[in-house]
This record gives sequence, C-alpha cells and structure tokens, in this order.
Amino acid sequence: MKTQIYNLIILDKSGSMSSIAKAAISGFNETVGGIRSAQERFKDTQEHFVSLMLFCGCEKTMVYDKVPVNEVKELTSRDYLPCCNTPLYDAMGLSINALCKDIKDKEDATAAVTVITDGMENASREYNGAAIKALVERMKDEEGWNFAYIGTNQDVEAVSASLNIDNHIAFEDDEAGMSEAWEKERKAKMSMFGRISMESSVSYCMSPSERKAFRSKSHRENRNFRELSEFQNRVTPDHINTLGPNEIFVFGSNLAGRHAGGAARLAVDCFGAIMGQGVGLQGQSYAIPTMQGGVNTIQPYVDEFLRFADCHPEMTFLVTRIGCGIAGFTPAEIAPLFAAATSLPNVHLPLDFWKELV
Repeated sequence: MKTQIYNLIILDKSGSMSSIAKAAISGFNETVGGIRSAQERFKDTQEHFVSLMLFCGCEKTMVYDKVPVNEVKELTSRDYLPCCNTPLYDAMGLSINALCKDIKDKEDATAAVTVITDGMENASREYNGAAIKALVERMKDEEGWNFAYIGTNQDVEAVSASLNIDNHIAFEDDEAGMSEAWEKERKAKMSMFGRISMESSVSYCMSPSERKAFRSKSHRENRNFRELSEFQNRVTPDHINTLGPNEIFVFGSNLAGRHAGGAARLAVDCFGAIMGQGVGLQGQSYAIPTMQGGVNTIQPYVDEFLRFADCHPEMTFLVTRIGCGIAGFTPAEIAPLFAAATSLPNVHLPLDFWKELV
C-alpha cells in the first residue's frame, strides 16, 4: 500500500508580502515541481497531494485542497494579491483541522505542513497561540505529521518553538532571501520523502496506529532544515587508499559486476569487491549499479543500500561519486537519490552531494 502524503502549505499574503510576491509565487510553483519529482521517484511507495492556504485579514482561501500533485496548476499573480494584516493562527487552525478531519481515518496517510510568513500574528479571531500550539502537538504525536515554519522580521526560532514546531528557517526579507528559503524547503521535503520511503519498508507490516506512532517518533528525531556545516564530519574523502576495520567503500557498478575501471577497479584491488557481483556488500565494499539506464533505475538500489546502512550502524559507509564518472550523471542528478542519508549518521557522502542536499 502506498503512503498518501498531504502537503499543506500555509502562505501569508498580507500587505507586507508585496515586495516579495514574485518570489513567493515562483517558490510555490517550484516546490510543487519538486513534489511531482518525488512522486515519480517514489511512485511505488508514495502518492502526493497538495493543499494551499493563502491568508490575509480579509480572506483565508484554500486555493488547492488535497489536489493530486500532477493536477496542480501554476500559481499566478492573479491568485496571489497581498493585502491587509496577518491572521496566522486562524489560517493554521482552519486548514490543519480541516485536513485532519478529511484524512485521519485513512489507513496510511500523513501530512507535511509548511507555514511561510513575513510577520507575526496580529489579526486572528477564532484561534489563539495556545490553541495552535496544542493542535500542532496533537498532530505530531497522534498522527505523525511533520511541521516546518519559515519566517522573517521576527525571532523565527522563538516563534516556531511557541507553536511546537521543531523545523524552522529564517530568511532575509527580500526576493533573494525568499527564493533561498523555498529552495531549502524543497530540499528538506526531498529528504523527508526519502526518509518516509525508508520507513515504509520497515513499517509495512504494522497496524495503522503503529505506523503513525513509528512516524511520529521518526519526525521527533529528525530536523528538516540543516546547514552544510552539520555534515562536515560526514564528507567522503576525494581519495581513499585504506579503510578502517568497520569502514565500507561504496562505489558505482554495473549489473554484470564487471569492475574494470575507476572506483570499481579500486574496490576489487583493495577492498574485496568480487568480479561478477554487481550489487551489495562484498568484502569492505558495497556496489550500487549506475549503468543500467536513467536516474530512476538507480533509485531502488540506493534505497536498498540506505536500508542496509540503517540496519548496520556499526559500519561507516563512504559513498564515492557514484554515477558521476563513466555513467555520465551529475551530482545534481545523483545526490537527491541519497536524500534520506541526511538522517543516517553512519553514511558519508561526497562534498558536492552534500551541497545539493542542504
């Protein structure tokens, strides 16, 4: 059974957003594009839907409401016209409660809620801060939902904490700052979707309530928004000549296991790779096939590797620039396949992969 993921974006369109309206519109559209890519990448395990709540003092509008991602049309300036003030609590309360009512009885459904605002609450009438804090906590603990808060012109860390939201990012109040925030959101979502894909392989035999509890625990242990500096101790060296006792050399291979050149040849000569074995652990090396077709054909083998790494925390896996040599792919194409690795402390990646992920 596929996990149904409901992506709820609660986007401020108060008057002060006028100066960054263009970036708000393009950022939303690019985020939807990223969700489409995720659905294609994880098509065997995930089904994505998009909801968009636009809010200001004079209206709170669900522009899209649980729409299959492939049916979402581009947001335009006709849809997004900033005006008046910021009823943040009402926008959150109305949209979160409505979504929960619609999906709480679905057997394998979860939600990813992103709040984006350039100012603090100043106009709500139906909900207050305490009510929203309790609502968010309930959705996290009982339903396993994921929340993120993106803001500017405020103490973003303090505001997100006051709402029980663990994942947060502050952005500069200009077009470039908003664009950068959306880009971080896109990458964070890909990491989360990769993590959910891994969780699906572990939790498929659980009951619906057990899956929600499992997902809730996983969300509490992971943060969406990360900085490159957090991974400085998990960068694969450019040149590897020796390995420690529990280190594993991860290289790109072909299905036939013809390890004739590059990192594959090094794996045979130094780290126990076996000619004729194109996939998996062999000696102190691990083979991931990259020569059998497009990027989508590599993803299942990366997922299999990440599950293996997750099950073997006693090992440290040094992933080389797989697929970026004779296979002809770029780090921008391959790195997203490893999105779930951000949550696996025993997986090291090349620096140019990390730059694509955080």
